[in-house]
Amino acid sequence: MKQMKLGFIPACSLAIFGNGSAIAAPALQWSTVVNNATLAPDANDLRFFSYNQPSVNDSGLVVFRGRARAPTGNGGGEPLRGVFTRDMSVADAAVSTIASNMSSASTVPPPNNLAATFTEFPAFPRIDARSNTVAFRGQSNPVFEYETSPGVTTRAGTSGIYTNPQGTLVTGASLLGNVANPDLSHFQVPGTVAATRFDQFPGAPSVTGSTVVFKGNWTDGSAIGQTGIYYRDTIANGGLSPVQKIAASGDQFDSNGHGAMATFGSTAPPSASDGRVVFTGLDNEAAPTAGGIFVTSLSDSLHQLKGLVRIGVSAVGNGITETFKTIGEALSFDGSKVGFWGSWGSQTKAVTVTCPTDGNASLIASCKSQDTSGVAGDGIYTFEVPLHQGIFVVDVDTGAITMKAQTDAQFDDFLFWTFSGAPEDAGDPTADQEAPRWRSSAFVALDDDRAVFKGLTTAGATGLYGNFSDEIFTILETGMDGALVDPAAAGMQITSLGIERDGFRNGWLAINAGMANADESWSGVYVTRIPEPGTVGLVAAAVAALGWSRRRRKG
Repeated sequence: MKQMKLGFIPACSLAIFGNGSAIAAPALQWSTVVNNATLAPDANDLRFFSYNQPSVNDSGLVVFRGRARAPTGNGGGEPLRGVFTRDMSVADAAVSTIASNMSSASTVPPPNNLAATFTEFPAFPRIDARSNTVAFRGQSNPVFEYETSPGVTTRAGTSGIYTNPQGTLVTGASLLGNVANPDLSHFQVPGTVAATRFDQFPGAPSVTGSTVVFKGNWTDGSAIGQTGIYYRDTIANGGLSPVQKIAASGDQFDSNGHGAMATFGSTAPPSASDGRVVFTGLDNEAAPTAGGIFVTSLSDSLHQLKGLVRIGVSAVGNGITETFKTIGEALSFDGSKVGFWGSWGSQTKAVTVTCPTDGNASLIASCKSQDTSGVAGDGIYTFEVPLHQGIFVVDVDTGAITMKAQTDAQFDDFLFWTFSGAPEDAGDPTADQEAPRWRSSAFVALDDDRAVFKGLTTAGATGLYGNFSDEIFTILETGMDGALVDPAAAGMQITSLGIERDGFRNGWLAINAGMANADESWSGVYVTRIPEPGTVGLVAAAVAALGWSRRRRKG
């Protein structure tokens, strides 16, 4: 991999650095999916104001989680929260609602005998690369009332996974697997002796065709928490196909490729494409000594696992003989290659993070109450993170691992921290969410051999960067002119950028961005097209558009 020095060029949103010179390309042409001026569909003059990272399919259909509210001065009230799509391959296509807490799309699909409605959407939504089928998590009021004994009823089902393989929203996974009358056993945890329901579905579920693939947490007969990777075909057998297991805590796996067996202690939310599934599984989440990235095929009835990257076994490469020590949870998968974060070596560095000051008051209070280090309650935390980190791609078929970026003179860190979860006073609709805590994650999106990732530079900028042909390109950075992304943000600087694992497909790059100046702020979801792989393709596209400017770096 050719190491290229990154820098900031005010007039550009794509810069290539190397060989003592800087080449400035015309700005990428960004299109607005939605921004703060966009009216939410079916929402009575509510405008979007908040967005999570979007996902995009091969054809340019973008799905995103957003919130909308009345313009300032027009009243308060509960914001609209929902999952929305917009087809960016069609000029002037409208934003469509998949599900929300306030519109005609607010009713949770069956099983639902209580006319329960959605209340929240805890994770970013995902989309099948080859179709318009989306998958997302939804929280709701209890959806189902049933008898536990003659004359005694209870209500349950406040969380689920939802998808739309045939256009209409259906339930992919539910907390109702223990309901016997009516029989909802197709939702139960597979392989359990008694009908056991799932407790929660952490992270963002994935989808391939009509099949949702997800992480599920559940409690065994000894009241011990368990976790695993599962899937369910939502069309097969008239929609009653049962949940199937791929791997779960307690299962054994080959830790070195030569029969040295270890046991899964944790699994991370999976990614799926073209009938294949990849996930990170570890023996010990806090201090892993075995595990890594695994792949299986949904067509394999035995769900045999193939280790792609193994902790303590797989070499980092790129001239580095050390093996991987840790591997990230978030995997970007296109059916043949996997993009991931990994670290090596024993050296660490201290990272300081601070509790949020804006947002949910209970969540902020929870963050401060957990702080027992330094000055207790000041909301300042220090964590040790690996000094040596990188962004990688592994080929599922050949096993070849390619480094796309690493911490060095250019990049200081690829891990970003958030404090998230459900505070104790969140109420019944979210009582089964995970407890609030600090979480770190890396962000990478893969399109064949091309990778886009989020990084923190040694100069202190946070940005989105691409490695398209052994060269690193600056796509956008904080501090750049907001007008590069959205003309409505002229006079503001970019303050935040987001990308997720399904955000780069077939040349479509989908992101969310925030901009601000001293007086106002702006945000939205945006897409652009990345030219063909390789510097030649990028140069040709730029020359054809407006021509290149070239200047010699000082010094």
